[in-house]
Amino acid sequence: MRKLKLLTVLGGSIFFTSCVTSTYMVTDNPVGTKKGVAKLALFGVDKDISLEAACKNGGITKIGTVEVRTTYFIIPFVKTVVTGE
Repeated sequence: MRKLKLLTVLGGSIFFTSCVTSTYMVTDNPVGTKKGVAKLALFGVDKDISLEAACKNGGITKIGTVEVRTTYFIIPFVKTVVTGE
């Protein structure tokens, strides 16, 4: 009986999962070869998911495109991806 309840809860949580992706062309700069990523770490100290943090992580000075991906699985997971030179 316990296993059935656990499977029901876990199976039901799948229905609360969604993903939203937004891609923006920020400038007229080319897409470039560099890629910088900033993630929201749930239990980490660093909660910076800004464009500035993603550019710093990838060594990017000219932004080509920006992608912000948010996945909801009971709690949100956010990832910012910046490409450029």
